[in-house]
Amino acid sequence: MENITAIAVGIYVVLFAFMVIYIITAIIFNIKAGIKYRQRLAKKLHQLRMSKMIRALGIDVEKYLHQERIHEIKQQMTRCAECQNTDKCDEDLASGIVTPNNISYCNNENELKNIASKQQD
Repeated sequence: MENITAIAVGIYVVLFAFMVIYIITAIIFNIKAGIKYRQRLAKKLHQLRMSKMIRALGIDVEKYLHQERIHEIKQQMTRCAECQNTDKCDEDLASGIVTPNNISYCNNENELKNIASKQQD
């Protein structure tokens, strides 16, 4: 009986160790995949005016990419890419007069105001 108990405990210990190693490996893999995904997202963001708009509003781009939901970031990027007010946006960005209170032409006005407000707190 003691041998069977020892074998059973040994099996449970091996299974537990395997599960711990598997979970740690999965967590590390997911962290690395998340970092790579956000890096690709950052690359796409920097190709849009939105990147300049974010910086002009005093929003930290790295914080933005890590604190906002990816789904929302993608929606904002799509709205920016489809924007019809690019001339006004380029003009304001070039002149440096961009503030959260004067971007009513921006498709992401509400979101960017909220993000700028959150990061200032």
